[in-house]
Amino acid sequence: MQKAIIKTVLVTGANGFIGSRLCRLLAANGYTIRIICRESSDLSLLKEIPHSKFIADICRPESLPKAVTGVDYVIHLAGLIKAKSQADFYRVNQEGVTNLLNAVKNHNLGIKKFVLVSSVAASGPAEGTPRKESDLPQPITTYGRSKLAGEIAAEAFVDLIPISVIRPPAVYGPGDRAIFTLFDLVNKGFKPYMGGGHNRVQMVYVDDLAMAIARVLEVEDRSGEVYFIAESQAHTIREMLDIMAELLSKKAMGIPIPRPPLVVIAWLSEMFFRMIGRIPLFSREKVRELTANWELDVSKARQHLGFETRMDFRTGAQLTIDWYRQEGWLK
Repeated sequence: MQKAIIKTVLVTGANGFIGSRLCRLLAANGYTIRIICRESSDLSLLKEIPHSKFIADICRPESLPKAVTGVDYVIHLAGLIKAKSQADFYRVNQEGVTNLLNAVKNHNLGIKKFVLVSSVAASGPAEGTPRKESDLPQPITTYGRSKLAGEIAAEAFVDLIPISVIRPPAVYGPGDRAIFTLFDLVNKGFKPYMGGGHNRVQMVYVDDLAMAIARVLEVEDRSGEVYFIAESQAHTIREMLDIMAELLSKKAMGIPIPRPPLVVIAWLSEMFFRMIGRIPLFSREKVRELTANWELDVSKARQHLGFETRMDFRTGAQLTIDWYRQEGWLK
């Protein structure tokens, strides 16, 4: 009997919302999981998932060689979505990519695939028609520019290392804390239509994103290819909040909030948090992001990867609400 081939994958950011769901899927598919983390990292989301860990940091190049040696694949999920300064964004989201790829180049050049999980923020919003991967990137936030810088850093290695880049939009699902705020507001009877709420967006359910990443690992494509991974159906913010209210059985009040007051509130938030030395909870860049159109053409993933998301927003939102209630997040 032929012995099964064990494939080892290194995952950065494995202990987070997306990373833990991804590791669970990879382990179920027979991969051996290796993670890198700090001494202080909370690994509670990985407690039932078999894995080995290396104490390392993508911002400390000297810590990476042992972690990348001997693995078949690397999935780079780790990154900063909030930071006190532009320099912090670039140190992690750009230099971290370079550090990890240099470690692979110098210590594991035979790797089968390096998957860089970037963001649609690197591409920028849609203008009139759904965004395509081939469109000229026009990021509108520091975060987006830093993620694009990470993609550009990866381009320097495409002739040496097989690299695929995934750009997901906002990710939601059981365990997510970022978009929970919206579910919680609707549950409390409010539907905030920021900027009017007519902008169109596409999201991706966390397990769909995990399946897409797993699919990309095994596909032989041209090094450097970029893929949008998102639900094919776009919704306005109003439509999404209305769906949430229906699923929550709440008669929530729709509150249109024009863009100018949002900008003022964001500016005041920035001033206050700068005074106390913390990252603002709300910023002018966040206003631009929340009121832009994030409509995507996902046909490339279907054509090149044979992949389509399975979860529509209504079904995914119901599963997410069920989990929030089960865990006591929503009353």
